[in-house]
Amino acid sequence: MKYTLAFACSQDGFIAKHSKDNPFEWTSKEDQNHLQTLISENEWQVMGRTTHELNPNHNRKRIVFSRQSKEIELIKKDIPDQFYFNPDLHQWSDFEKICSGNVLILGGTSVHDFFIYAELVDTIHITIEPHTFNGGVRAFSYINFKDYKPYFLSRNYSYEEKTLNDNGSILISFNKNS
Repeated sequence: MKYTLAFACSQDGFIAKHSKDNPFEWTSKEDQNHLQTLISENEWQVMGRTTHELNPNHNRKRIVFSRQSKEIELIKKDIPDQFYFNPDLHQWSDFEKICSGNVLILGGTSVHDFFIYAELVDTIHITIEPHTFNGGVRAFSYINFKDYKPYFLSRNYSYEEKTLNDNGSILISFNKNS
């Protein structure tokens, strides 16, 4: 199983202006195309409840982290392969029994923190969009935006960067070295 974390952020490092902000309203077409490619390459998606509610899709396999959930259960009885999972109450082996393929981690902050802290992430894709929010929702609670590169390089990730468009959208990728 491979774990890939992906998110877009403003040039000052915020993944959203506020908790109900939907990044599809401000991310570039190139980032949205990249995200669709990642979705097609990964069998499962993991996200928090707010991210799931902002972007519902009944046709995708999802694990939705929710501290409100006491049991691992279907989100809706008529939609297979979408489950609530409380990482504070359930064992990681229970998660792995549900997910049999590659996993795309889509946020938000607490979900990012969980996977990075547990050292489960193989690849990280961050699209930096040419917007400044001057505040909002951070990608990680304990890693500052300006520290992403040194933080991940110090943890044995390689680094790649490419320009996505003429507007200044940049994709940076970190890949865990074996």
